[in-house]
Amino acid sequence: MDQYKFNRHDSNLIVNAIVEGYRDYIEHRKERQRHMAISSAFAWTKGNFIESKIAEIGGELNFTYKKAKAGLTWDYLQFIHGDKNQLFLIKNAAYFNEKCFSQALLPTTNKGQIRSYLHELSKINKDLTFENATPQEENSTEKSEQLSFFISERQVRNDLQDFQAAYDEFHILTYKIDDAYQIAEIMHYLPNPEDNIAYKIEDLSEYISGAELSDEERDVIAPDQDNDIIDPAAFDIGIFEEAEEK
Repeated sequence: MDQYKFNRHDSNLIVNAIVEGYRDYIEHRKERQRHMAISSAFAWTKGNFIESKIAEIGGELNFTYKKAKAGLTWDYLQFIHGDKNQLFLIKNAAYFNEKCFSQALLPTTNKGQIRSYLHELSKINKDLTFENATPQEENSTEKSEQLSFFISERQVRNDLQDFQAAYDEFHILTYKIDDAYQIAEIMHYLPNPEDNIAYKIEDLSEYISGAELSDEERDVIAPDQDNDIIDPAAFDIGIFEEAEEK
């Protein structure tokens, strides 16, 4: 899978942006806690801070970004690497299932999974070569039909055609928050639409620096983590784009 790796410079900058975005989120939580009687709803903004920080470095990496919908109300960013025509997303590893990437993990339920729309995006990769992958056409088709439940079949078909025409590759980067509430792992995956498995391209954790938190910072976000507040971005059921940002 080496041919799908980002170059080291780009990977390093993206990882640094993820860590810095998370730290910006914590600083914001500290400030809100000081000035508001209740501020727990800001726990849902972590992904916004991380994605916004990555968007800030777009000029250094020659990529742009677009807004897309995750569900009915939640926006997230899709990043487009101009040099290689790659689309990539940033995901919280707590909700990401690499063995069945089209379903988001929900740690607070026994059912464990909900349907998401990542499988449709993964069809951008339908002509790519995956090492050690076993074709499962029938299973893939079944999942695609299930996922189209959220929007009309015509919208699925039209948007999918647009995406496949516009991009050559679709990647997913995940960040993992450990028991100390620090970013401890960042992984790079390439999702395969044939078997619904996200294949690991590279462990980017070696680039993590400055992720250590103070006791004060941990105290601010620890209650949210312990209460298993579910990030709305876990409900990835839409790929509709809005106006492109530069």
